[in-house]
Amino acid sequence: MKKFLMASTLLVFLAAASCKRTEKNVSFDCTVLSNTEKQSVFLDLIELEGEPITMDTAIAEMGKAVFALKGGAVDPEALYRVRFEKTQAYFLVIPDKSSINVTADLKSPDLFSTNSNGSNSFRLLLAGFNERLQEIDSIRNAIVAKGDMMDSSRVVLETGFREKITAAGAFLLNYADTTQTPAVAIYALGMSRNLVSPDQVKPALNAIAKRFPKSKKIAKLSGDVNNQTEPKQTEDLVGKEAPLFEMPDVNGRTISLASLRGKYVLVDFWASWCGPCRAENPNVVKAYNDFKSKNFTILSVSLDNSKDKWLEAIKKDGLTWTHVSDLKYWKNEVAVQFGIESIPASFILDPAGKIIARDLRGADLGAFLSKNLK
Repeated sequence: MKKFLMASTLLVFLAAASCKRTEKNVSFDCTVLSNTEKQSVFLDLIELEGEPITMDTAIAEMGKAVFALKGGAVDPEALYRVRFEKTQAYFLVIPDKSSINVTADLKSPDLFSTNSNGSNSFRLLLAGFNERLQEIDSIRNAIVAKGDMMDSSRVVLETGFREKITAAGAFLLNYADTTQTPAVAIYALGMSRNLVSPDQVKPALNAIAKRFPKSKKIAKLSGDVNNQTEPKQTEDLVGKEAPLFEMPDVNGRTISLASLRGKYVLVDFWASWCGPCRAENPNVVKAYNDFKSKNFTILSVSLDNSKDKWLEAIKKDGLTWTHVSDLKYWKNEVAVQFGIESIPASFILDPAGKIIARDLRGADLGAFLSKNLK
C-alpha cells in the first residue's frame, strides 16, 4: 500500500492557518449549563503542528456560566477549542463569522448548539466518524477475543472489519466533498488518510480545490500533493543486512535490534491511528502465536505521537511482543532508516540480521514462515 498521502503534508498544511488580523475579529459568547465548579476557560487556536496557541481566557462561574472570549480574524479554515481548566471538558468551534454564540452542557460537551454553520458541520463530522470507529473497535475486540481460533466466524469478523474501515473512509471522503466549510473539508481528508489510499484522496482534494477556489490553503495543499513524486521503493533492502537501531520500549527501556540476533524477527511498522495496520494485526497475532516457539519473534515500531493511544492499541489488539517508539510520528528515526513511505510495512530478518522478505500480509506471512522456519 502506498503512503497514506503523506500524512504529515495534510496535517502540516492544516496548521498553516494565517493569524493575520483583518477588519473583524471573532467574539465567542458562551453559555454553559451545569458548570460543576468555578474555573478558568481558555480559547485555543489549534495548531496541528506544535502546541495550541491560547488567544483569550475567561472565568466560568459555578452553575449557569456566561462568558465571552475574543479570537483572531474571521477564518472559515481555522479551528478553535474552548477548554475548561478543571473539568477537562472542551468543544471545538470554527470561526466562520464575527459573532458566534455557543450554548453547551459540560455533561455532554459534544452536543453544544451554535449559530456557526461550520462548527455544526464539524461536530456532525466528528460524531459520524466516532460512531463508525466504535463499530470498528467492537469487531476488533471480537477478533481479539477469539485468540488463535481460526473458524468461519473469525473469517466473517475479519471481512466485516475490513468493510467497516472502507465504509469509514468513504464517509470521510463524501463529507469532504459535500461540506460547505473549507476547514471541515480539509479535516475530513486529513482523517481519511489512515483509511484510504492516496489514489482516492488526490481526486477528492482536487475536487474541493475547485469548490473553494479562493482558499489559499487548499490551493497550496492541492499543489503540494499533485507535485509530489511517487514514493521511492525500498525493495533493494531485501538480501541486505537490516539497519541496526535502538529505541525505547513502552517502559522507556532501550531495546536494540542487535539483541535479537539469532532469531527470525519480523520488524513491523504500524501506528494506532492506521486503519489498515489495525486490520492486519489479527494476522500478525496469529503468526506470532503460531511461530514464537520456532525461534521467531516480532519487534513492532510505532509511528504514533501519543503514548496513551499507542499503549491502548497494543492492549486492545492483543499485541504481546516487544514494542518500541520515539513518538515522532512520520519522523520516527527507525522508519527513516528503513525508508518507510507507508504503513503497514514489515521486514523479516533471518538469524544473521539479513532481510529475507518484506511486506507480507495475511496468509502470505504465515505461508512464508511455515516454509522457512523449521
